[in-house]
Amino acid sequence: MFQDTLGGGHIAVLLVIALIEVGALVVLWRDRTRSQLAKVVWTVVVIALPVLGALGFLLNWALGRLADRLNRAR
Repeated sequence: MFQDTLGGGHIAVLLVIALIEVGALVVLWRDRTRSQLAKVVWTVVVIALPVLGALGFLLNWALGRLADRLNRAR
């Protein structure tokens, strides 16, 4: 069906993007520090901007965890 338009490389890229999206949403909804409103807003951003939204959320999440660790070390 998609053999004429999608090669193996395209399918691999789509699979990686889908895994990043799903991973970001799983991390987002398992995070107990964020409010429900923040989770809904981030979900909309991740879905509306597939790669940028997911990477933006994951960067925000990682920096938040780093800040928490630095605050605890003091």
